[in-house]
Amino acid sequence: MTAPKDTKQTKNAKYRQKKNTFTPNNNIADGILQVISISEINNVRCNVLETSDKLKHDEATLRINSTLPFPVGFYSQTDNCWKCPLLFEVEVAAMGEAVHIVKTIFPTTIVFRRASPESDGQQDVCRFYETFRERGEYWIHLREELDMSWDCQLTIKNNPLPAEMPIVYVFLGLLFMSVMYKLGENSYRRIRERNSEINPVTTKSSDCDHHITVPTDDEQTQAEQNAGSKKERLKSLDTFRGISLAVMMFVNYGGGGYWFFEHPSWNGLTVADLVFPWFVFIMGTAMNYSFRSMIRRGVYKSKILVKIIKRSLKLFALGIILNTNWGPVDLNFIRIMGVLQRFSLTYLVLGLIELAFYKEAGTHKEKRWSSVADVIMYFPQWLICSLLLALHVILTFMLPVPGCPTGYVGPGGLSEGGKYFNCTGGAAQYIDRSVFTQNHMYQGSQGTYQTAIPFEPEGLLGTLTSVFLCFLGLQAGRILMFHEKHSSRIIRWVIWAIICGSIATVLCKGSQNDGWIPVNKALWSVSFLLVTGSFAFIVLAVLYVVMDVHHLWNGAPFIYPGMNSIVVYCCHSFFYRFFPVRWQIEEVHWALLLQSVWSTAIWMVLSYILFRKRIFIAL
Repeated sequence: MTAPKDTKQTKNAKYRQKKNTFTPNNNIADGILQVISISEINNVRCNVLETSDKLKHDEATLRINSTLPFPVGFYSQTDNCWKCPLLFEVEVAAMGEAVHIVKTIFPTTIVFRRASPESDGQQDVCRFYETFRERGEYWIHLREELDMSWDCQLTIKNNPLPAEMPIVYVFLGLLFMSVMYKLGENSYRRIRERNSEINPVTTKSSDCDHHITVPTDDEQTQAEQNAGSKKERLKSLDTFRGISLAVMMFVNYGGGGYWFFEHPSWNGLTVADLVFPWFVFIMGTAMNYSFRSMIRRGVYKSKILVKIIKRSLKLFALGIILNTNWGPVDLNFIRIMGVLQRFSLTYLVLGLIELAFYKEAGTHKEKRWSSVADVIMYFPQWLICSLLLALHVILTFMLPVPGCPTGYVGPGGLSEGGKYFNCTGGAAQYIDRSVFTQNHMYQGSQGTYQTAIPFEPEGLLGTLTSVFLCFLGLQAGRILMFHEKHSSRIIRWVIWAIICGSIATVLCKGSQNDGWIPVNKALWSVSFLLVTGSFAFIVLAVLYVVMDVHHLWNGAPFIYPGMNSIVVYCCHSFFYRFFPVRWQIEEVHWALLLQSVWSTAIWMVLSYILFRKRIFIAL
């Protein structure tokens, strides 16, 4: 029987608990007076130093020294595991010592317990609630005081630097390289301009004897403006896509081993959770341009329908191919769904809806409701997508799942004492298991909760909310089509961001785990799509102001992968384990961070080369 996990009650994030019910035996005096020899202390220190040298990232050493006359069990659990019981780690012998490796990412509850033969239960000797520091050397002394109570002291023997310091150093290094590159580029341009003034540039053709003059800056700018009037291309949208892709690659390459560049164990939101939904949002925004272009060229709707289906099939097939990237695959266990498969189904559903009810912008200007025409004119699309969202909520909370409580959306496994161990994801898991069977789902388990049953994070039920998020991106694009003023566009994006963010906050009650609908990437919950959509509106508005309104940044280097996203994504997936992209290194933050930056930079350079050669590949 375990005691409930306590919450933080002191400013220093720890407390201790004393028991006064222990009856001493004849050996207690000897136990209290026993002194550890100098040689034993030196041996302990040597062992701690040796263990510290073997630490990986996000780990610290915990040396337990007990002068108690009875053995105690060491139990622990991190706050990352929601409603999980304390887990047994190691037993500390009477008058003994033990060394244990603890995680430093989240606050940890530590309890020492002794078996109580009188009550056939357990007694808590002491309890700590601590956030350990990476590579810290911690000591816990368990001892019995003269009043026969138990006392515990936690101390740290070193002063390690914050684990985030490598991020600061790498950022400053990249900033310095960027500044030096810009200075070198400007110097090179000035030298060329100076030489061109001294020696006017003329080029003589090999076939004829005429000259080709280089246009002036004003002429070139005018030509660009004329070209831009024919076809508007948002640099901010390509850059937004490129930023999302760069972060996705960085995360997939380990993100330096930092927890905020990894997905949460279940509920919650990290940087890693933003990029996938942002891609879905951007896909919806870009659909406005592709549909308008085809309609204006007079392409029949039947041909557009064929194109939608073909593109969806290509994405789905490519996604399955990427699922086999890890070697010879047993087709009896091949994973069906995945990231590109989710894109495929989302594009197919929303593409069909948009094709069926498409209306051209420009027919609203004489209407009273012209200021909100981008919403009113597309009422059928809003209705259908809202019904899909309602269907997601109904299935999630009302579909009966055998062996699990109806409406369960927890992680299963250790959560809630293991009562619903095989209920991970509730209805979402049940639907995928019914359609694909257990063998064709994602086989990775949630390590924190020690789940065993497969769960598909890109499953069918989450596709419904994915369609709605893509529709929000479509709405962002409609604002560009319907409103010509920069201020009108920006204000509307900000309003949509506030609406989505406010609804998400209400649904999750501003809490990670205690809301009606928690923010959950694995389930693609309603609150998750709204909060990521809110961030997407904000990022798009900021990039639009910086790049398309004030022209303060040309988007480099992120704009290059944004214009060849499918190539870069597939390459980074195919060559994930190949040198010089990845190789074996020491598992410490600074080394992992440099390798993640290096691996991402390789594909950024490739995208730049493709851009210079004007190679753009799309499905």
